[in-house]
Amino acid sequence: MAINILTWNIKAGQNKDGGYPDPKTENLDKIADEIKTSGASIVCLQEVDAYTIRSGTNIHQAEYISNKLTAITGTTWNYKYITSINMNPGYYGNAIISSCSLTTALRVYLSKVNSSENRSFLLVRVDFGSSYFYVGTAHLGLNGDQVIQAQKIKDELNNNGFSNERLIIGCDLNDGENSDTYNIMLNNVFSMVDSGPAGICTLECYNNSNNPKIDFLFNCGTSIDATKSKVLQVDISDHRPVMAYIND
Repeated sequence: MAINILTWNIKAGQNKDGGYPDPKTENLDKIADEIKTSGASIVCLQEVDAYTIRSGTNIHQAEYISNKLTAITGTTWNYKYITSINMNPGYYGNAIISSCSLTTALRVYLSKVNSSENRSFLLVRVDFGSSYFYVGTAHLGLNGDQVIQAQKIKDELNNNGFSNERLIIGCDLNDGENSDTYNIMLNNVFSMVDSGPAGICTLECYNNSNNPKIDFLFNCGTSIDATKSKVLQVDISDHRPVMAYIND
């Protein structure tokens, strides 16, 4: 069975400049449209608000995008969410949405050390047909926290028995290719592979196409055709989405 998977930091539905459209759901609608166009069945989202003042106290962004996709595709979409920060009111965190069945498998809270914000990692089991694999989403910190947090993710996956499973992690590393953070995700505790593509900007590419790639899909135990992986030329948020093709 072939499945497309995306990872995308959606910047809490904000515009590239940090402002909000009117209505505040406008970019969420655009994101849902792009997901439909991409053909993705699984999407790892980072920087997702739920019931916050800035994004709308009546809006859970993961739920909204899932419901929008259900409406425009005719297929039921599901979501799982993890909180990184209590915004009081509301929450800021990460999510996984999918047209497949989702079951939460692991939640890891990544405390700040040198930076100003706590972060989180969510792992879900994705069931499709008679098969399944695990998908994770994470948004790592700054000022060296990303190294500590990447190591914790790998440790927790290994300690909880997921290192021997088919596994894909969509991640905003806040660090580039060949960084210590990147190499931890690839090599520490158990091996993973960068699904690609290599050397293509994902952050603020509208300002400079030579900016780094900091958004990745790491995998182990799955069959990924890296020649089909790509960064979508979409500038709704300040990050571009990365897509990979699973052929299992």
